[in-house]
Formats: sequence, C-alpha cells, structure tokens
Amino acid sequence: MKSKNKNPSISIIDPGIFSTIQDLGRYKYQKFGVPTSGALDQSAFTIGNLILGNDTNNPGIETTMIGPKIKFNSSEWICVTGAKSNPKINESEIKMWTPVYVKRNSVLSFGQNTWGVRSYILFKNTFNFQKTMDSYSTNTNLNIGGHNNGLQLLEKDIISFLEKNDKLPPFTNNFDIKKHYIKEQDSYTLRIILGPHDDFFDSNNIKKFLESEYEISTQSNRIGFRLSGDSIKHKSKSNIISEGGALGSIQIPGDGQPIILLQDRGTTGGYPKIATISSIDIPKLAQSNPGQKIRFKKIEIEDAISIYRANNQILKNINDLETKDINIQIDNNNNKIKTYENIKIDHQKSFEVNSEYKKKKYSLKIKLS
Repeated sequence: MKSKNKNPSISIIDPGIFSTIQDLGRYKYQKFGVPTSGALDQSAFTIGNLILGNDTNNPGIETTMIGPKIKFNSSEWICVTGAKSNPKINESEIKMWTPVYVKRNSVLSFGQNTWGVRSYILFKNTFNFQKTMDSYSTNTNLNIGGHNNGLQLLEKDIISFLEKNDKLPPFTNNFDIKKHYIKEQDSYTLRIILGPHDDFFDSNNIKKFLESEYEISTQSNRIGFRLSGDSIKHKSKSNIISEGGALGSIQIPGDGQPIILLQDRGTTGGYPKIATISSIDIPKLAQSNPGQKIRFKKIEIEDAISIYRANNQILKNINDLETKDINIQIDNNNNKIKTYENIKIDHQKSFEVNSEYKKKKYSLKIKLS
C-alpha cells in the first residue's frame, strides 16, 4: 500500500538500479501460491536491525549494485550493511555496520560497489504503510508488498515513517565484521544436505556435482540463480509431480544445469531437487555477481542444525553486553541508553548530555552529522 505523503519521511531522488522495501518475508501464504520474498541477505538485514536496537523484522531498503539517492525530510538514525557500497551523507563518506544520525534535509547516496551486490538501509523507525499478508516485503513479479503495490522504488517516491523518532540506538555492540560476515573469496563453498530427490541421480553424477565448480549465470535474479558448469544427468526422467520448493533448493532441469531457488521462487516446481543449501550460506549467493565461482560441500542435517544454532547465538550476542542504563534527555524527550565510556559517533556535530545515575554524574559528548 502506498505510504502517506507527510513528514517524517524520506524522498527518493534517484532509485538506483533496483531498490525495494523488504523485511524477513511472508511465511503463511505459500499454500495460496504466494512466495515468501524478503531480504536476500538476511544476515546483513538482521544484523543492521540489531545494531540499531530494532526488532529483527523491522523493514528496510534492499539495494542492488548501485544504491539510491535519498533526501531525508526528517532526522533519522540509520545503519547501512551488506555490500561494500561506499555510502555518503552530503558527499561525506560514512561508516557501514554502525548507527549513523542523518539530519533533516541531508542526502544519502552511494558510490560503486567494491565488493558484493546488495546493501541494506535500516532505520530506527518504521514505515507508515500497511503490511501485505503480514509483511512489508516487495515482490515485483506479483505486484504485492512494499509501499506502492509491489513496485521497486521510483524517482519522486515519498516514504513516510510512523512517528518522529527520538529514540537512540545502542552505541556499542559485539559485532565483528571480519569474524561474523562473508569473507571476500574467488570461490565460495556452499554447505548442502543431499535430497530430497538425490535418488534421481546415480553415484557418479552425485560425485560430479560435489566435485565440480560452477559459475553463477547472468540469468539470475531474486527468483533463483542459474549455474553453468558440468551437466548433471538424471537416471531417467527429469521431472516430478509438482511439489513445494524450499529456500536454497537446487533443482536439476533437463539440461543438467543447476538452479538454486531463492526468496521470490514459485511455491511449487516440477524438477528433481538434488540438494538444499544451508540457509546460513544463502547470503554468499545474495552478494555474488554473475561469474562468481561456487562449489558444494555435503553435510548432514545434524551439522546444519549446529551451524544454524551457532549463527543464532552470534546474533543474540550482538547487543548482549554488560552495560548500565542511564537516562538522558534530548529535545525534551527522555531516552534510556546502554553506554560504555569513550562513546564515539563519527562524522557528526556534537552535543553534550549530562545525567546522574545512582548519585554518579555522567557527561557525554555525542557527535551528530
């Protein structure tokens, strides 16, 4: 549903190549033929929300290759994550993976990506439009979701927020991009569980599948990634009775070239699925350009469960710090924040916050852009 034209809001000056509103997706409507949609790189999306102190499903903007140019009609806290997209506020570079305060009338823009494909712009606020089937996520193929009936962002779009947001994000966290995010590599290994139709292929072809290196084809999008490489042959037929397909399912059609199903996939399909990728490795695909080389590594379902639990623990620990709450007041609005000493917010003008906690006085100097 189209957002209401009123402040607080942002205006789209230039939409970039392909920018859409996304959250973590819609999951109750696949039985009606409606795809889940949602952010392709759910790790970058989720971490950005956690850094801002948001609910992990708070909607944001997914950008592709070249990001949008956005004017802020109200002051907002944001966090940019995902691809190395060189974001700037009023032509001054800002840090990614950290809260950034954007003042009213400022312009956010992006340079050329130096790595990756998709960036995420998360806000410490929520868009002022209704969900479609319990989700903000845009599906441009079905024209549902987003702020304007399933359309990608367009020039002159105005996206409103629910309210003037004076809440502050956490100023510290345990996120370490070098440890907890995708490492830049020439070839990615994706962990897979064989099945449910691996019995459609003989042992030689399964071995070939596991030992081959594939390239991501230019014929790839949010529905699925087509791969080019060694052809995988079926024992006999190359189709099945149509059935549901999970995120990361790897179909083998008649030509033997694998297709990986992603967030905007159809809810059913009729090709045998040789394996399914661990959901934790899907972000590697989301950040891969055509030509990226990938390999597959077989794991067992118990391994996949352990990987998933370990990743959830990393996310849980991002804001799990031993800090004290202190109350501060900005523009007559009370805030409770968690703080350490020596708080720094880069590229900002500063203001001082004085507070008292258990008879101990605090004086904080916080910089704002």
